[in-house]
Amino acid sequence: MVFTGTHEHTIDSKNRLAIPAEIRAQIQSGTRENLSPSLIFFVTLGEGPSLYLYTEQGFNERAQELLAAETDPDQLLAYERVWFSLSRRVEADSSGRITLPEPLIDRANLDSEIVLLGVNDHLEIRDRTTWRTYVEQILTEQPQILMDPRRVMRN
Repeated sequence: MVFTGTHEHTIDSKNRLAIPAEIRAQIQSGTRENLSPSLIFFVTLGEGPSLYLYTEQGFNERAQELLAAETDPDQLLAYERVWFSLSRRVEADSSGRITLPEPLIDRANLDSEIVLLGVNDHLEIRDRTTWRTYVEQILTEQPQILMDPRRVMRN
């Protein structure tokens, strides 16, 4: 499943984030999760700072990829210890909202004004102002970043 787009949202006073209806529909129609009456995500700390949201299926796929990784076992264990311990299972309510864990919100330096980004196999939650500044900076300093994907794959 490929996630795309930028969605401006807010985190409410109860740490809830509404997942856009189009994303919920995409997940429910495109995965085995449509067999479940509820929509389940895994939220974990991401780069930059941010939070990453994976579908249940996507999170399980990442876990399987880690089992097959050809990384130094000690380095892999350290990564897994942090990544899995900071990950939380969250279930969308009947209105399509998930409750984000307070410790993860704090670690990602998020206020109420956020963007929800589609980033290929996952969604990212980032501070809205920081994201806008980042995009402007990248497009100014590295305009070639938007090169034709076929050129990237050839290099």
